[in-house]
Amino acid sequence: MENSWREAVLQTLANTGSLGQESSDFIRNRKVRMRFHKYSKSTGARWFLFRNISLNAHYYSPKTALDSPGMLSLLVHEVHHLKQGMWTALSVYGELDAWQVGFRFMKSLRVGNLHPAVEELLSLPLNYDRANLRRAAKLMQDYAGVGYHINWLPLYPLHKEVGYWLLKRKPTSTQI
Repeated sequence: MENSWREAVLQTLANTGSLGQESSDFIRNRKVRMRFHKYSKSTGARWFLFRNISLNAHYYSPKTALDSPGMLSLLVHEVHHLKQGMWTALSVYGELDAWQVGFRFMKSLRVGNLHPAVEELLSLPLNYDRANLRRAAKLMQDYAGVGYHINWLPLYPLHKEVGYWLLKRKPTSTQI
């Protein structure tokens, strides 16, 4: 990806407020690589181990407006996953957390009302209630479509999911 475009996006992100600045700094300081790749239309972006964020080329390119709320909020969302770590990011709990961070950031850019499923998702508590996490997963699919395979992920981060099935009780803390 062209360095001047990357720097321009990171500067734009940094100018959106404290969360944008924090996300921009994380990408710079951790040398996160950014690229474009075509994914199914139910995917906006992806994070990868070893510090990579890939934006869906169906929706974004170096020609996308630097201040695109969708693109900037996806960067915040994916940075949040990188901060969570693999085990939390690969869970419905981790997705709920990242979706809420990303879409609250988008709302801070004054984009108006979001899709009804997203608005409801933002009202859900971030906790380990399995019914709440199932509802969150349904809302994510309502928004992104059935191609968004949230149902492939455990409800809890894997280490907590294993504990739940072995001990038959939900985690008591939302600390990751």
